[in-house]
Amino acid sequence: MFKISLLSISLLTIMAGAAVAPGLGEIARAFPGESQTMIKLILSVPPLFIIPFSILSGILSSCMSKKKLLIAGLVVYIIGGAGAVFADALIPLLVFRAVLGAGTGIILPLSTGLIADFYQGGERIKMLGYSFSANNLGAIIGNLGAGLLALINWHYVFYVYLIAVLVLVLVTLFIKDIPAPQKQVETNSKTALPGPVYSWAVAAFLVMLAFYAIVTNLSLLIYGRNIGDSSFAGILFAINAVSMFVGGFSLKAASQYLNRLLPCCMLLLMAAGYSGLAVSDSKTMLTLSIMIAGFGTGWAYPFIINKASAYAPLGKNIAVMAVVSSFAFLGQFSSPLLLDTLRNLAGGTVAAIFFTLAGCMGLLAVISLTGTFSKNLPNQREEQ
Repeated sequence: MFKISLLSISLLTIMAGAAVAPGLGEIARAFPGESQTMIKLILSVPPLFIIPFSILSGILSSCMSKKKLLIAGLVVYIIGGAGAVFADALIPLLVFRAVLGAGTGIILPLSTGLIADFYQGGERIKMLGYSFSANNLGAIIGNLGAGLLALINWHYVFYVYLIAVLVLVLVTLFIKDIPAPQKQVETNSKTALPGPVYSWAVAAFLVMLAFYAIVTNLSLLIYGRNIGDSSFAGILFAINAVSMFVGGFSLKAASQYLNRLLPCCMLLLMAAGYSGLAVSDSKTMLTLSIMIAGFGTGWAYPFIINKASAYAPLGKNIAVMAVVSSFAFLGQFSSPLLLDTLRNLAGGTVAAIFFTLAGCMGLLAVISLTGTFSKNLPNQREEQ
């Protein structure tokens, strides 16, 4: 039950912001006097609070019980998530969403940092892959549940966050605590994180920047090419989540078989998927491209988390995860701003975004392949 309890935390992270998306239309109808921009804040407010509270969680984890910090984060998460059920006006609703973001920020670095604390080598990369799969499983459950509950009443959408109650019970009963010894706290509390941690954090930023290009542009692509409607877009988003789930679940096996070629292969998969998105003119090709891109992303993000955690000083795993998670969410925020600017410079086509991303990934794959043959690089098998 320990592993299940540990992975259950990861169910809650992605669904924090996006779970209520299927019910957004019903919520908009409940507030006819509010602008679309204000309604969209229901989705965008939680991430605004995730970044600062992730950093705070990383700081607090070095001076207090990680289990107590996690339990506190889960309580805040439940209050912010399910509390929105009782909101009858938009401003109170947004306040609850902000509280949800704060709770998510607290538990987010712990969801992967505790894995880095309890596991090493090959077992760590396997668990991080499972964690990313759990992220996407939570998103699938949240979207399906919210869509069904929205048909009854828009307030009920927020009941999906009560899944955190089950996670709270599992954490309380089965998660072991890792109290930091006082000497370790005094020695490491002021220790700066190594430079490579920030390099891998930038990699997380770029992966999420690319991933959110799909989130923000897929519907536009479908409508612009008359390939389908909103229901088909919803199906593709589900396929993308399932593909990332499978990718994360298979990461350990991939790392064993591909060894040093793993970074090159994941980049080539993403490059192929994004190239396909740029040129797709049919549902079949679009679906295949989404599957390939999602599978590559399912390898890439937990791979980055694993690499970053390898550089964590003693007792600093949560702080490292806080930095990487913050950069990843910053990538989400920056994606529409940076990529829409790129689209405007390239002639205003969505295809230009995907072509550019595919080209960058292809170039990085070549660089990675070249580095594979460098004798200075450590053999990944030795880390397992």
